[in-house]
Amino acid sequence: MAMIPMKFNRAVTVALLAATTVLTTHTLAQAQELVLGVIGNSKDMVQPYSPTSSASAGSLYDQLYDSLTAYDSKGAVVMELAESMTPNATMDVWTVKLRPNVERHDGKPFTADDVIASVKYMMDPANNFVVSSQIDFVDPTKLHKIDDLTIEFTLKRPFGLFANAFADNDFRMRAIADDGSVVGTGPFKLESFTPGQEARLTRFEDYWGEKPGFDKLRIIGFRDQQAVTNALRGGQIDVAYSVPYTDVPALTKDPKLKTVISGTATYPMLAVRVDTPPFNDSRVLEALKLVIDRQQIVDNAFGGYAKIANDFLGNNTACPAPAEPQRVQDIAKAKQLLAEAGKTNLKLELVTDGAFAGMMEMAQLYAQQAAQAGIAIKVRRLDPASFLNRWREWPFLISLTSGPYETATLAALLPGQGENATHFDDAEYNDLAKKLQSTGDLTEQCKLITQLQAIEYKRSGHIVAAYPENITVYRDTVSGLQPDLYGRTPIHYAGVTVSK
Repeated sequence: MAMIPMKFNRAVTVALLAATTVLTTHTLAQAQELVLGVIGNSKDMVQPYSPTSSASAGSLYDQLYDSLTAYDSKGAVVMELAESMTPNATMDVWTVKLRPNVERHDGKPFTADDVIASVKYMMDPANNFVVSSQIDFVDPTKLHKIDDLTIEFTLKRPFGLFANAFADNDFRMRAIADDGSVVGTGPFKLESFTPGQEARLTRFEDYWGEKPGFDKLRIIGFRDQQAVTNALRGGQIDVAYSVPYTDVPALTKDPKLKTVISGTATYPMLAVRVDTPPFNDSRVLEALKLVIDRQQIVDNAFGGYAKIANDFLGNNTACPAPAEPQRVQDIAKAKQLLAEAGKTNLKLELVTDGAFAGMMEMAQLYAQQAAQAGIAIKVRRLDPASFLNRWREWPFLISLTSGPYETATLAALLPGQGENATHFDDAEYNDLAKKLQSTGDLTEQCKLITQLQAIEYKRSGHIVAAYPENITVYRDTVSGLQPDLYGRTPIHYAGVTVSK
């Protein structure tokens, strides 16, 4: 079976016009700092295997660590720290060869020992790394070091999506320095860190990949979306991780601000626990999906920067959508279903941290729409730490998905997965998912994904109203930010420059 090829890095040759010009340009670049604004989480930590995830933590981890594989800006799997991944004929043993000459932040080489230690740490239940269930096909007792750059993974079962699974940005590789500190191989080294408030980083000059075009990075944590927007307007930050969609028209009129708009596989949705009353009644679940006015959500929560969705995940798949009718608002039918279920005058609490653009606006609009069917919804906003601490406990919440269907979506819908906030456990879905994970045939994968999405539409606890675009707003002193399918435009800095 052919190996998955290493990502091709383009070499750019620049003619030297004059030594003094180069020296001056280099000195100016070294002096530049980019400041990113994001909603902060006081529970963030430096090591990448946190029990919870947040926008602020992800922003930091993307700078400090790399993964074996990654998804590029258009959604293709590429090699990162790995140079190749080769399965045996039955796809239950994978040989991973590492990229040579990768240096850690402590000056030591990144080796097979670091990979084995990272994977074992992720999979140790004592470490409470909730998304480790996404790589539960790995047997941590059967990781064999062949040499410093080669590891053999013996799996618990055949798994054809090995490279895809490790491309999830939760599975970054770390190392332990001699002093016991956690170090990575990413484009920046950490200088200081105050959880939820600020991180200061310095460019890692020995980074193996394309380096940022600025020397310093500061990540500032804010309380809410509006505070981030105000900081951008006032020049306190250079790049906003996200801004309210309703603010975009005004921001685009500011001559000192620019935008990058791209389709994205990262978006919020409503989620209910289907194992908990009243949501375990299919009539109530259907009613909740019928009260929503999707066009209003597109227009008002996302400022028109979105497409109507139909209660299944995977807007980024190239596979045919399931042949299910588009749900539209039907208040009369919703009332009928609630009456049949004996749940008229239903009272619910919808919980969110509002950490991503459109979340609060969608929650508030949905509450107004549901009221037309006699459903009283109280929207409760919590700080990110409090919200994420009980991530899988909330009966009704605003959830978030990010990533390709074959990995991220399955993690949100299969039993025992750390991202399954709805506690969905459907025998037919589970069986099809196992088939998807064990096949390497792209045509068969598409057939299975379409079937899985049809089940989501009918029975899952996700109410997916819209697929919004990702909008990054930044000051005109920043150049080089690129569109990205997974919403990483504000935190991917290869080739990005700052001129203040």
